[in-house]
Amino acid sequence: MFLCAFTIVMSAFLLFEVQPVIAKIALPWFGGSAAVWTTCLLFFQIVLLLGYLYAHAVTRWLKPRAQAWAHGAVLLASTAALPIYPAASWKPAAPDDPIWRILGLLAATVGLPYFALSATAPLFQAWYARRYRGTIPYRLYALSNAGSLFALLSYPALVEPSLSTHQQTGVWSAAYAVFLLICCVAAWRLSGGEHPAPETDREPVQPPARGDYAMWLLLPACASALLLAVTSHLTLNMAAIPLLWVLPLSAYLLSFILCFDRAAWYRRGLFLPLLGAALPAMAWGIFSENAGVMPLQTGIPVFLACLFVCCMVCHGELARLKPAPRYLTHFYLTMAAGGAAGGLFVGVAAPLLFRAYYELPIGLVSAAAFALAAARRRPDAEWQRRLLPAGRFAAAAAAMAAAGYVAFAWRGALTAPAHALFGRASEALDSWVLHRELILAAAVALVLLRGWSWREKRWLAFLAELAALTLAGSAGFETRYITSGTRVMVRNFYGGLRVHDSVPSSDWAATRSLTDGTINHGEQFLNPARRDTPTTYFSPASGIGLAIRAKQEAGPVRVGIIGLGAGTIAAYGRAGDSFHYYEINPLVLSLSQPDPATPQTQFTFLADCRARHEVTLGDGRLSLEREPLQSYDVLAVDAFSSESVPVHLLTREAIELYFRHLKPDGILAVNVSNRFIDLQPVVDGEARALGRSDRIVWNDEDDAQDAFPAAWMLVTAPHPGFDELVLAGSAAVPPQRPIRLWTDDYSNLFQILR
Repeated sequence: MFLCAFTIVMSAFLLFEVQPVIAKIALPWFGGSAAVWTTCLLFFQIVLLLGYLYAHAVTRWLKPRAQAWAHGAVLLASTAALPIYPAASWKPAAPDDPIWRILGLLAATVGLPYFALSATAPLFQAWYARRYRGTIPYRLYALSNAGSLFALLSYPALVEPSLSTHQQTGVWSAAYAVFLLICCVAAWRLSGGEHPAPETDREPVQPPARGDYAMWLLLPACASALLLAVTSHLTLNMAAIPLLWVLPLSAYLLSFILCFDRAAWYRRGLFLPLLGAALPAMAWGIFSENAGVMPLQTGIPVFLACLFVCCMVCHGELARLKPAPRYLTHFYLTMAAGGAAGGLFVGVAAPLLFRAYYELPIGLVSAAAFALAAARRRPDAEWQRRLLPAGRFAAAAAAMAAAGYVAFAWRGALTAPAHALFGRASEALDSWVLHRELILAAAVALVLLRGWSWREKRWLAFLAELAALTLAGSAGFETRYITSGTRVMVRNFYGGLRVHDSVPSSDWAATRSLTDGTINHGEQFLNPARRDTPTTYFSPASGIGLAIRAKQEAGPVRVGIIGLGAGTIAAYGRAGDSFHYYEINPLVLSLSQPDPATPQTQFTFLADCRARHEVTLGDGRLSLEREPLQSYDVLAVDAFSSESVPVHLLTREAIELYFRHLKPDGILAVNVSNRFIDLQPVVDGEARALGRSDRIVWNDEDDAQDAFPAAWMLVTAPHPGFDELVLAGSAAVPPQRPIRLWTDDYSNLFQILR
């Protein structure tokens, strides 16, 4: 028993330890996008499904000893992938959608070891159930998830701060080789004999019904989709760091551990009401105007707690439906298929089907619907037997979501009666008034669906369904709200872009904005007299404004910019100057320069620029590595105004590359404006290590000029004129806390969280 349990725990530990290790290596190769981790999770779920399918086939078609031989052969073949550090040839050469390249990299690097590890736990549980007939192996599944959870929590706390990526892959590869030997011994011993079954175990077992298989698929699919959607929301709007990969996955795994350890951990009387609170809380976090500025200390706990409650309900209901050990591999295989389906929905289908991030609202409504369906299938209270059939309720939820979406156009008429009665005081209640209308509509729909009878006591069922339908209607309404006033909404692997105007274009202060989620990537005044004014993080008082104008005093300048955005920096261009942009997202370029077929554009900074300008598509650092020396006067790195930090643009090797492309007295300008990450110690440490001088420029907010508060660090080789050049608008960098310098082989964002 101990050898079996130890093997399962070790396989689970290695299975989940390799996920952040390999994802961190791949992240900088594909632009540091938050979608890289989502794609990695999709790969891991698909391979997990293949591992469970293999375990199911092996236990069904092979004899016990043959099963051990087969798994030993798979383990031996997987050693061909060691060590698991990916080859540099996987770096992308073009800015195409990199999903398939990421999947190929993972398959070539960790595909076989991950497949072997994913199959180990279900195989050993099946062997254990056969050898010790009458025992229940599901607690071994909880033990497996405990090993997974320890692996995830140990990565940001112990592994990442202590080891470089090469060391991480080396240690993991050595541990995998040790695991291989232990697993082969344990498999041989466990598959060798069989204890006689108790009399009770010889009785015929009723096979699972089709409805059970459906719930085995849908419940884990919902939990998986919520995991990926919440992780995407956090990493997109807060920071793309391993900590925010690990914490949601840890909450997800903790729910597995508790639900499959013992039935007492999941209580419907506790978690169904908590679900009723968690779903609206997450909806508020997504749609609220304050969601974009939610502090890191608040946003992370709120979303993690709500995700944990949702996963507890999904996995708790799943555990209540688990079959007899005879159908163990059926259960795991269907459950893994559900997890992969949720991952495919968020990682592949959603970017292709949706123009914005709708998968999280869909996941919230689905969680409510599936929870009610599961409660009706295995009721333990009278009100749960009164719930609507799953098909009828799903149709009602879809109809309510559509009704909420359409109701946005009628919001004025719906709230007019309240305004007439309460005047201006009711304006603050607009959202509540509209939600009241949605509640009434949901109640009418339920009465029609149920054929309501006042003599029957169905209040709890009615209220539960009413809450779920209202959530569906509210999600539809809020989804339409975030798209209102939008000129363009597009989405690809690198993010979802939205172009919208603040007020009518005739207004003197009217602006047009480019946003990705809650992150502003540039604004332009719509008034023709003001449209060439540098705005947001690039105002004349900003560090980049000071650096470019100071260099222009000596004559024409060559400027390189990593990050195009709306093209605002082009407003500084004069005849004779040269501006060269590097942009990884093709959609950004399509919004910032005229289309040759239809000479119109959303932003005119590039079109109006008097300097010669060009845009190179691709990751800025990889593009510079392939280009001859550019001799820039100023090189701006503007990849940090959002909260997703491409770490590879700030390593020592990256800074050295930038200075090779700068003139001897050229200025490297780094935008370190960030709500959650303090990048000043990183840039200052790299500058000092390379013998460079640096200063920092802070500028305040100026609503009249549409200037945002910003922080830019200016770095250059020491020369007599640098301090005088920018002294009027800059300051010496204050003493920074010591941190370990970043290299291509080591970085740790955890140490610079604000």
